[in-house]
Amino acid sequence: MFTKICTAAEAAAFIKDGAFLVCAGNMNNCLAEEICAAIETRFSETGHPADMTIMSASGVGDMGPVGGVFRGFEHFAHEGMIRRVIVGHNGSNHSIMQMQAELKVESYNFPQGVIEHMFRTRAKGLDVELSKVGIGTFADPRIEGGKTNSVTTEDLVEVVNIMGEEYLAYKTPKIDVALIRGTTADEDGNLTCEDEAVLTNIQAIAMAAKASGGIVLCQVKNVVKKGALAAKEVVVPGAFIDKLVICTDTKKNHRMTMGEYYNPAYTGKYKYPVSAAAALPLGVGKTIARRAAQELKLHVPVNTGLGYPEGISAVANEEQIAEDLILTVETGAFGGVPAARTSFGATANALAFVDSPTIFDLYDSGYLYATFVGLAECGPDGSVNVSRFVDRSGRERRPGAGGFINLTQGAKNVIFCGTMTSGGYKAEVKDGKLVILQEGSEKKFLNKIDQITFSGPRAMDIRQNVLYITDRCVFRLTKEGLKLTEVAPGIDIETQILPYMEFKPIIGDDVKEMDPKIFGEGLIGLRETIGAKG
Repeated sequence: MFTKICTAAEAAAFIKDGAFLVCAGNMNNCLAEEICAAIETRFSETGHPADMTIMSASGVGDMGPVGGVFRGFEHFAHEGMIRRVIVGHNGSNHSIMQMQAELKVESYNFPQGVIEHMFRTRAKGLDVELSKVGIGTFADPRIEGGKTNSVTTEDLVEVVNIMGEEYLAYKTPKIDVALIRGTTADEDGNLTCEDEAVLTNIQAIAMAAKASGGIVLCQVKNVVKKGALAAKEVVVPGAFIDKLVICTDTKKNHRMTMGEYYNPAYTGKYKYPVSAAAALPLGVGKTIARRAAQELKLHVPVNTGLGYPEGISAVANEEQIAEDLILTVETGAFGGVPAARTSFGATANALAFVDSPTIFDLYDSGYLYATFVGLAECGPDGSVNVSRFVDRSGRERRPGAGGFINLTQGAKNVIFCGTMTSGGYKAEVKDGKLVILQEGSEKKFLNKIDQITFSGPRAMDIRQNVLYITDRCVFRLTKEGLKLTEVAPGIDIETQILPYMEFKPIIGDDVKEMDPKIFGEGLIGLRETIGAKG
C-alpha cells in the first residue's frame, strides 16, 4: 500500500549531493528539526548529502547561548556539507557565521521579505523577483549585492529599469528539497497547523519546490485518517507534500517556540489575561519605550522589533491602550502581544494570522503606519547599520538584516530606538531626570558605519518620517542630516550629547525638553497624547 509516512532517516536519504535545500520557519517556529538532525547524522556517517546550497528567509538556528535546544541550519555547519548559504538573517546561526568569516562557504544575505516573495514567485514559475526593497542598502549590487564574503562572487541581484522606475531583480532559485513543518496531516498529506505558533512560509515553500520539480518533506506531530481534517483548516494541500515524518521526540524537536514547548495563547484559539504586573521598571528601557510609544497610532497596523522596541507593548498594556493597537509581526500575526526573545515570532492573543509572504506584502506596500526598530550604528546622513559589525581587532560578525530593510523602507514612519553609547553604559532615572552613571565605551553615531542596512538618503527621496529616539535625546532626519529636536531632563547638550557623536547634528533654536512624564512614576496619559495627534 502506498504511504507518504517515513522516518526522518528515510527522509534524509532522499537528499542528493549538490541539492538546493530550503527550510521553512522563523527561529524554530515551523522548523523541521527532527529531519534536520537526521540529515546531519547521515552526513556524519556517509559523507552525504554534500555540497548543498541551503536557504531560509529568516534565522533558523539555536541563537548560540540563548536557545541551545533547536539547531536548525547549525546541523548543516560542516565543511563539505554545504557550499552556499542564502538567508535573510544569520543571527541564530553562529557556526555558519564562523564559516562565512573563515571563507569556508559562499554566503548571501537578502532582505527577509524579498526571500519570502522569491518563494512565491518561484511557485508561479518565474525566474526573477522584482522589488524596490534593498535599493540604497548593502543588497543593492552597486554597493555589495548581498554578498557577505570574498569567496561569494556570483551576482544574484541586478538593477533594472522598467517604465522609468528602478527595481532590483533578484534571481529566484529552483528548489530540490523543501523542509516544512505542521501539526497534523492526514494520510494524503493534507496539513493543518493548530499547535504551531505561526504559519511562516510553509505553503509558499512547498509550492515553490513542486513548481521546481523538487520534493517536500514535512514533519508533523500526528497523522490521521484520510478525509478526517476539516478542509478549511488545511494550510498546505497534500498534493504539495511528498513525505511525512512523525516526530518521535516532540518536546525536543517539535517545540512551539524555542522558549516554550506549548503555549495555548499562541494558537489563536484562546485569549489569556495580560497582567499589568508585567510593567517595565522605571529606567532607560522604559523611558525609550515610552517616548517611542508616543509615536503610535491607534487602530492601524504598526510593527515593533527586538531590543528596546520590545518595551513598547509593555508600555501600551500598562497605559491600557493595547487592545486598541494593531501590532504586527513578520511571521504574520495581527494584534495581541508579540512574544520576545526565545519565543520571538509568536504572538499571544492575536486577532488574526496570515503567512509571512502576505505580511510582507503589507510592509512593502507602504500601508504600515510605523515601524519601531533597534539602533546599532548611525551615520551623518541618517543611514543605519544593524547587519554587519567589525570589532577593534578586525573580526567581523554578520547577523544580517532579517525583515529590517522591508520594514524601514516600507513604513510611513520609521522610529529607531536605542542608547547613544554601548559597552558598559549604565544610567538611572531619578527625581524625574536621566542620570548617567557610567558612559559606554562605544559610540553609535559615527562618521562611517560598517554597512548600510537603512539608507537615510533613500528615506528622504521617498518622503518618510524618521526619528532616532535615544536615552538622552531625539533626532529627526532631514535632507541636511540629523537634527536634534528633544533633550531629556537633566542632560546637557554640550557635555553629554555632542562628545559622544563623531559628527555634529543640526541644532536649531527650537530644541525642546522631552516630555517630563516619561521620566516619572505612574501613567503618562499615552491615550491622550496619541489622540491629540489626530
